[in-house]
Parts: sequence; C-alpha cells; structure tokens
Amino acid sequence: MSRVLPAPAPTAGPLWIDSDSATGTDRVRGVLRRHASGVAVITAGASAPVGLCVTSLAAVSFDPAVVSFAINVRSTSWPTIETAESVLAHLLGDWQEDLARRFGRSGTPKFAPPTRWQHDEAGLPTLHGVLAWLVLAPIARIPVDNHVLILGRVIRAATGDEAGGPLIHHGGRYTSLTAR
Repeated sequence: MSRVLPAPAPTAGPLWIDSDSATGTDRVRGVLRRHASGVAVITAGASAPVGLCVTSLAAVSFDPAVVSFAINVRSTSWPTIETAESVLAHLLGDWQEDLARRFGRSGTPKFAPPTRWQHDEAGLPTLHGVLAWLVLAPIARIPVDNHVLILGRVIRAATGDEAGGPLIHHGGRYTSLTAR
C-alpha cells in the first residue's frame, strides 16, 4: 500500500516564490542548476543545415521509442525544425564542450570549420565523432509559452566509435562523469 506524503510546508525565507515573477524565474533556474542534464545537438535541414544545443533531450517511451526536446521559437533553427520530417539528435561526449558551445550560441557559423560533419543518406546534417545519434520523426509539436516541445519517434539509432563519457551540464557549466 503506497502512502501519499503531504507537500513540504513553506519555511521562513524565500523558498516558495511565484515562478512567474523575475525572482521566481531566478529561483527556478537556481534549483534546476542542481539537476544534471546530458548535452545534445539537434540538427536538421538538407539544403541549409541548422543546429542547436539542448539539455532537454529526454526519453518519453521505449515501446514505441519516443524522445522529446524543447526549442525556443526565437531560435534561428526553429523555422527549419518546425517543418522538418526528421531531425538528428547527437549525444555529445565529454570531450566536446567546444562543439556544445558553438551550437549553443546564436549567430555563429555552426557548420563551418572546425566542425566536422556531412549529410547522411537521408540528407540530415550529421556531426562526426559523437557518442551516439538518434534520427527522430517529429510526431507532435506542443507550444509551451515561447518554446515548443517536440516529441519524436526514434526511427534510427546508432552509437559512435568514440570511447568516453557523456558531456553533462550541471551548475551552469559543462562537466563530465569521468575523473580527469
């Protein structure tokens, strides 16, 4: 028999703050910095490749295989991803912080050297040397304020030849699970 525990009571001080206020947004950001996230780069676009770095990639279901990620509608990648029949999620290794930063900045030439990439057989921009890839067919695009949550059915998955751990985002910075 499971028990439902009551929510913790508010304590003295600014622990419970309206998340819609500026102070609340900072509080939520501070709380979520304590949560570690894997780092991925999402690419799309056969004729004009686009890409962005995300820490929101998450498994939704394994049967069928569905993952999700979020994108800001102000992202320059959004118009391409909004209509893409497929996108490619690249899981980054702990040696790829520079790649994460390049794809995390707007206005930078993401596919220019030193980025190593090519079009795969389906025309998707594919980054070289990553831990793994997931080709996703978007099945839902759900508006959430100024973002869109993309649900994508996994239509292809592969691991790379590179050995190493995943690139992790925690505490507002990139880190690794492996000791250096």
